[in-house]
Amino acid sequence: MSILQQIRADKLAARKSGDSLRSSLLITLDSEASKVGKDKENRESTDEEVVQVIRKFLKGLEETSEALKKSGRPTEQQESEKAILIGYLPKQLSTEELTAVIGEFVAQLPEKKPDQLGKIMAALKAQYPGLYDGKSASELIKKALQS
Repeated sequence: MSILQQIRADKLAARKSGDSLRSSLLITLDSEASKVGKDKENRESTDEEVVQVIRKFLKGLEETSEALKKSGRPTEQQESEKAILIGYLPKQLSTEELTAVIGEFVAQLPEKKPDQLGKIMAALKAQYPGLYDGKSASELIKKALQS
């Protein structure tokens, strides 16, 4: 079952159970995630595209939470929504796993140069789409290329 199909099934279950927070969040998420595939080629959105939409939602929730915290207002709703969304993300590579994968890619290079960062990032994205934090991966690659 794709992530989008799971979101749709959970949306229906939330509506039936009367969970208005989950229901409204998943209705919006389903709409936005479906739109990506339809806009590109009038097709169903891929899991990778859905993950990107979820990450966009999470970023927006994080920004809203920060603004609410600064003004001294409660952020329980945003925290609940974040927990719901995180449940749809694929399991992320741990730092150790990511370091090992990057080490393998670096070992395959003919020579270690800082300008190889883009090649390793591309290979990482191709083999492990959406399973790592890009910023962390970039830092780990830079360290690996320097050693």
